[in-house]
Amino acid sequence: MLFSIVTRGSLPRFLVTCLACGALLGGPVVFPLPHRAAAKVRSGLSALESQLLAAPAPERARQTLRTLTAKPHLAGTPEDYATALYVRDELQRAGFDVELVEYEVYLPRPKSRRVEMTAPTKYRCTLTEPTLPDDPDSASPLAVPTFAAWSPSAKVEAPVVYVNYGLPRDYEVLEKLGVSVQGKIALVRYGECYRGVKAQVAQEKGAVGLLVYSDPKDDGYVQGKTYPDGPWRTDNCVQRGSYRAFTQPPGDPLTPGRPARKGTPRLAPKDAGLPRIPIQPLSYRDALPILESLRGPAAPKDWIGGLPIEYRIGNGETRVRMALTMDYRLRTIWNVIGTLTGRDHPDEWILLGNHRDAWVYGAVDPSSGTTAMLEVARAFGELRKTGWQPRRTLKLCSWDAEEYGLIGSTEWVEEHLTELREKAVCYLNVDSAVSGDNFRASAVPSLWSFTKSVLQDVPDASGTRSLYDNWRAQDQKASEVRFGKLGSGSDYAPFLQLAGIACLDMASTGSYGVYHSTYDSFRWMEKFGDPTFSRHAAMARGWALLAFRLAESPRIELNLLDYAREIERLARELAQEHPQLDATALLDAARDLTIAAEAFETEPDTQATLAIRNRLRRQFEGFLLAPEGLPKRYDARHVVYAPGVFSGYGAEVFSGVRYALTRNDAADVAQAMEQIVTALKKATRTLQGQPSGKEDTQPVRKGVL
Repeated sequence: MLFSIVTRGSLPRFLVTCLACGALLGGPVVFPLPHRAAAKVRSGLSALESQLLAAPAPERARQTLRTLTAKPHLAGTPEDYATALYVRDELQRAGFDVELVEYEVYLPRPKSRRVEMTAPTKYRCTLTEPTLPDDPDSASPLAVPTFAAWSPSAKVEAPVVYVNYGLPRDYEVLEKLGVSVQGKIALVRYGECYRGVKAQVAQEKGAVGLLVYSDPKDDGYVQGKTYPDGPWRTDNCVQRGSYRAFTQPPGDPLTPGRPARKGTPRLAPKDAGLPRIPIQPLSYRDALPILESLRGPAAPKDWIGGLPIEYRIGNGETRVRMALTMDYRLRTIWNVIGTLTGRDHPDEWILLGNHRDAWVYGAVDPSSGTTAMLEVARAFGELRKTGWQPRRTLKLCSWDAEEYGLIGSTEWVEEHLTELREKAVCYLNVDSAVSGDNFRASAVPSLWSFTKSVLQDVPDASGTRSLYDNWRAQDQKASEVRFGKLGSGSDYAPFLQLAGIACLDMASTGSYGVYHSTYDSFRWMEKFGDPTFSRHAAMARGWALLAFRLAESPRIELNLLDYAREIERLARELAQEHPQLDATALLDAARDLTIAAEAFETEPDTQATLAIRNRLRRQFEGFLLAPEGLPKRYDARHVVYAPGVFSGYGAEVFSGVRYALTRNDAADVAQAMEQIVTALKKATRTLQGQPSGKEDTQPVRKGVL
């Protein structure tokens, strides 16, 4: 994203290695599905589907992940550019038309960081992750130092107060104890919410600095053996990450609402809503001396972590000095977009996406997802050799700078917003594809039935059951698998919140304690995440078959009745939870939508009506957006599903109403309810074949130039 980023006159040795590996991986050799997995494929699959499922190969996935994790590849670095070229070349080799898309965005990197306890004793935090003999990759000098992205440069010294997870409820506990963080440094632990929430709340409460540490109770030795003996976070392991508030627009902070191309007018950094207090993440080894020195009130029982100390709040005697210097500048990032144009409906798009940038190596986050996506591309490449062309257009998207705040995907969505609203059918996201063997998925309700049906036909890593059966086995008490709700934290967010596109996100999860650290490496994956790389192949099979059937079915596989029924259920739930809320208009609108959706779904598609009805299916999600955004929110427009203000990643149903209720803001409650009812009525009228009213223009984003 910078004017000075990469000199392209000569290829780095890493790129030469990548291209050589790519050449090896791109040959005509077909890696067959293991026999047990092949036996699981149902006889009802078409020949093309059987070939598609047979293509993803564990050994090839291993080689791909090794290539992608050969060096750290932070967004905007030469190594990041090398991975973009590698992905580009692999997509081209598979028969995709490929575009390398550059944006210039505002990104920070650390120049110097110093955190030291000055009283009652002296201790200087190491702020480093040491080399582990069992993991040679941990020695790379290219690894970005442990830092908090979007922290300002600053020097402060102040007393320390321990604030548990740093959520509003924790500050309420402090108030009852008569303790304030005004003018102090807040020390909080990771967990319970997106880290940017911790920074935003600490700043609002008057803290002058924020230290965030990983407590062993949450993802360290309390959970099990630590790396390299186990998958959990070791004492020197630090979680890097973005600390931008979710209430701010995603994407490049200086170009909200506009793609960050060269020459785009930009906000001044001081107007971009970035954190104003210094922030630094710590390992629990560095946090221990500070926590151990705290005196004052004993921490409440649910604030006690896993360290062998007495957790206390602090009485002002423990002081810490923070001195941080950051390097903020425009830097170049690179999205890679591969396209297989549809034979019958080139203007109907099935999009698959995964981000490519990592804080360090990112073997799980996100390189396992990139590996799976390249296996999907190669599988479609095998079908291309038979002369097959998809009915609808397939787009495989490799996003950059996701870790800094969904930047690459947001800039691309902003640039193609009108086109996406017209053409996109759905967006299928995979981020951290593999960290264990437990499959899970989150999706909007219109994709639920279709997704369950497809996953029943996809063998999991064992080859003895389907991905659906794997998912189903995780909750024996439930009568059916449970889809998660889409909040934020990955690249589906701009597609759902800005463009109004049906989205799905999936992963194979497990014990994963090295998140956002140097130790999220190939060696960790090989030992704990996926020793045989069969889970990578299984994820690729599921992703590929979902995309194939969405592309090939004459009827777009979005069930609007499922969606309407879920909205009606959620509306009743909201009314029951908040009896003081006048939900009559909402309940009526939700019921009317269900009636309209039932009539729509029971009416058969005909040759004369299929195109019109498919258009309604793919544009239904857009009806659920409030173009002006939710009250007091810059990040969210979806009136049903949005990230919770104080959870960040986690979704909150009818978030606009719920957030307004927490603030006792009657005007915002009324506005949020009106937004929901207006959206549901518009969707109902459209399904009934009536004019939906004035067409929405591009949403207005606060802070847009």
